[in-house]
Amino acid sequence: MSDGWRRVALGDVLKLRTERAHRVTTLLSVTADQGVIRQSESGRRDSSSADKALYLDVHPGDIVYNTMRMWQGVSGVAFESGIVSPAYTVCRPEGEVYAPFMEFLLKDSRLVNLFYRNSQGLVSDTWNLRYRDFKGIEVALPSTRRQRRIAEILDALDDQIRREEMVNEKMRASWRAKMSASVSILGQEADAWGSVGDYFEIQAGVTMEPGRIPLVRPHAYLRVANVQGGYIDGEDISYLELRGGDQARWQLARGDLLVVEGHASPHEIGRCARVENVGVGALYQNHLFRLRGERVDPAFGEIWLNSQHARSYWVRMCATSSGLHTINSKMLGAMPMPSVSGEMQDALVRLQRAGWGNLRESQKKVDKLKALKCSVANEVLAPAVSCRV
Repeated sequence: MSDGWRRVALGDVLKLRTERAHRVTTLLSVTADQGVIRQSESGRRDSSSADKALYLDVHPGDIVYNTMRMWQGVSGVAFESGIVSPAYTVCRPEGEVYAPFMEFLLKDSRLVNLFYRNSQGLVSDTWNLRYRDFKGIEVALPSTRRQRRIAEILDALDDQIRREEMVNEKMRASWRAKMSASVSILGQEADAWGSVGDYFEIQAGVTMEPGRIPLVRPHAYLRVANVQGGYIDGEDISYLELRGGDQARWQLARGDLLVVEGHASPHEIGRCARVENVGVGALYQNHLFRLRGERVDPAFGEIWLNSQHARSYWVRMCATSSGLHTINSKMLGAMPMPSVSGEMQDALVRLQRAGWGNLRESQKKVDKLKALKCSVANEVLAPAVSCRV
């Protein structure tokens, strides 16, 4: 090829490693975001077999990929010796190839699409990319010097993204701490206490049943997944069949609060989101409660219902059925809520909005860097993935 790029099959430069000497027994794992790391650092339960005789050796610089998830690009470079489950494929770089460059190349979406097309299996849970199919896929490689330079550029962008994500996370932690402290002070200074039921009308949502399949009058409705702590996620809105009287009873209006009724985690039940733009006019399912009232600023109600005070209340009060923690409207109505002036409510709402604004700006920087890396990677790796199988 021109410009010094040469066409090779992956099997020409990534040779299958099948060693099982186990001189180093550190258990490694391959993650989508972090690449090859120690299993103990993955945050996942160790489900490895007690008998590791069939586990594969990994050496520094090896490319390891998840045989059943390579169609999602789950691969990486090992930076230490260890062993991996037979569910992984271990490859040894050979010849004029720079492993960190190959790590970026193997995650390129165009190449991942080839991995998808070459994976075998009846359903996605069983799709796998065997080495015999992997090795025949063709790519183009530049000189090792150019491979190194490309990897350095993409590594530098990754470093910038990680630094900005750390800034974002620190800002988020600081903001949460400030909000928690402010809510606690507000509770201490409250003139009196009431309950959620004193301030809001509580209404459970529409029950989903076979007759609700949208056929004639489809209408949007919100599910538990749409209600996050502090915002409505409008990425995946579902639809149901609208019946007479549904809108009068369950239609959402701006300022309504939605509260999650049940969750596997006691720390997620009762999470609350305010309807602003997303969700206005929609209905909501029966695993959500709608709170509607005029005596309290809805933004303040959202803050209180997502506060540590509310979390502690639900941990104490929620019932458990088959591992699912649930609440009911009586418990929700009985949750203590401070009676504070409109000025105090406004001050807390302003503090929250300022924090959200700063976090959004920080997240925009992360998103821009990710878009830049994607654009750069698309350009510098384009010659490598212009080949066919």
